[in-house]
Amino acid sequence: MTGSQDNDLIKAVTGLEGGCVACGSTCGVVSGGSLGIALNHESEIAANGLLGEKKVLRQVGEYADWFGKTYGSSFCRGRTRTDFYSTLGQLKYFLTIYRLAGCFRHIRGSMRYLYQTQHPAKNDSNKTIGKKTGDALHCARAVLEGIRENTGIGNKRLENLSFVFDGGVGLSGGVCGALVGAVTGINLLLGLSVRNMSYWKIVKGFGIGHVNLLVDRPFGTREPFQAGKRVVKKFKEIAGSFECEVITEKKFSGWDDFQEFIKGASRCRKLMDFAVEEASGIIRQYK
Repeated sequence: MTGSQDNDLIKAVTGLEGGCVACGSTCGVVSGGSLGIALNHESEIAANGLLGEKKVLRQVGEYADWFGKTYGSSFCRGRTRTDFYSTLGQLKYFLTIYRLAGCFRHIRGSMRYLYQTQHPAKNDSNKTIGKKTGDALHCARAVLEGIRENTGIGNKRLENLSFVFDGGVGLSGGVCGALVGAVTGINLLLGLSVRNMSYWKIVKGFGIGHVNLLVDRPFGTREPFQAGKRVVKKFKEIAGSFECEVITEKKFSGWDDFQEFIKGASRCRKLMDFAVEEASGIIRQYK
């Protein structure tokens, strides 16, 4: 769709599978597709600054809304009715073919939607709508920047485009951007580099990752799901939920509403700080 490839971005978002380390929140098809929309408008964002981000965030919200209405929920747990952190839940998912087949159907449908709405590529640096500069706070970006400053592990392109996770992915109230920042930051180091792996190695990594959700002693010395699980569990203990709309007790009406809220939200600031420190500690352990 974008005509470009970035292996590090793909590596980073592998941890968002199953609703962010399989915790059941915003479907990885939604979060991954949202990042794809931003990639498709990358030059336009660079040319227009905050106004470009605002426009793209609106499109991301429309995509998340379309997905939820089309498939019944934009959350993994809402679509699959699966708890990947239980043995019974995983058996039901992998042995009940309609659940797995449903995921493939949703991937196919989302690819069609994104192709129809985003193709031909809208990524046009000459298309200027008026550049607005100034300060904006983005949850995932703040966490990713903090991780890079602490550990040296980072990706500026991911940081620049991670505003799509604001307000729970396109302001849809889904998975918290701070949690996404922590998981994608860890996966820049530990994630599956799927473009450089054979099909069977990908399947093996996928399988080991899901087994490690169930055990205390991980299989593999640098396994991203085991590392991500630590962040997810601690985040839930502190925040009480994975979802932005529950944590903030608010449904955002748009960019300005979100920015006004987030800049004064001490609880969100604390969660961002926690995400930075927790992810940085894990990266230092494996680096």
